[in-house]
Amino acid sequence: MNTPHTTQAPTVKQFRHKAEMPLLILGYVLTALVTVGCLIVIANGGELKDWSTGILMGLLSPVAGIFFVRFMYYKKVSNGIEMSKKQFPKLYEMYRELALQMSFDEDPNSKNAIPPLYLVNGNGVMNAFASKCALYEKYVVLHSDIVDIAYVHGNFGALRFILAHELGHVKCGHINLRRLICAPIMTVLFLNKSLTRAQEYTADRVACYYAPDDVMGMLYLFAGKNLGKHINIDEYFKNIEKYENNLWLKIVNFRSDHAVGYRRMRALKDSQTKSWDVHGKML
Repeated sequence: MNTPHTTQAPTVKQFRHKAEMPLLILGYVLTALVTVGCLIVIANGGELKDWSTGILMGLLSPVAGIFFVRFMYYKKVSNGIEMSKKQFPKLYEMYRELALQMSFDEDPNSKNAIPPLYLVNGNGVMNAFASKCALYEKYVVLHSDIVDIAYVHGNFGALRFILAHELGHVKCGHINLRRLICAPIMTVLFLNKSLTRAQEYTADRVACYYAPDDVMGMLYLFAGKNLGKHINIDEYFKNIEKYENNLWLKIVNFRSDHAVGYRRMRALKDSQTKSWDVHGKML
């Protein structure tokens, strides 16, 4: 049972992983510099390089994104099931309570409305994500294989953490279309996955605050919905310690858009003794 917080919740700024904003600002600044440089080249009759053209096109990505998110929204929800007080009510009520704790609004017309929650067939893939369906409207999707953890195996706590994580993405603005502007330059610099990884850590920090008793439920993501409950947690973390400073682990983590399990779970475990304010390793 998660204990309600009696103090004021941290701000979005406090929730952010320490690497998120520096990487995002770097992306915006470099995009601006490249754009100015390209304009100077064009003004002087020069020819742009292919990579710089791609970065300029990135400035239009939020516009294209408006159409793309609408398409993806209808593609997902038309093949899914919207959860509500009458559809998977126990899980939806848990989601609703978390959203209200995070200051989302029950008014569906509000710009900060509780995002609709959908269930889709995971076809064996354990995943969940948050996205936009319009300029101000958001939604959250759960794959059926994750929901099985609650309804088939009885672990609603694991779902509470996952729901808090996805709402954390929405709360912290990770699905804002303007972030697409810096995607091309970050891709060129091989930093696009680092920015995504920092955002994932931020969402975990939010979830650690709002669902502190459920962090170990994330182990289901690495063992699967059927075997997660059989994991020897102490042995798992002993294995993590063996590779703590391994160079190849750092390389693999750098090239991952989500922190690898060893890094992510170490940060989550530390949150149980050091509170939610733990910054997972970027390498």
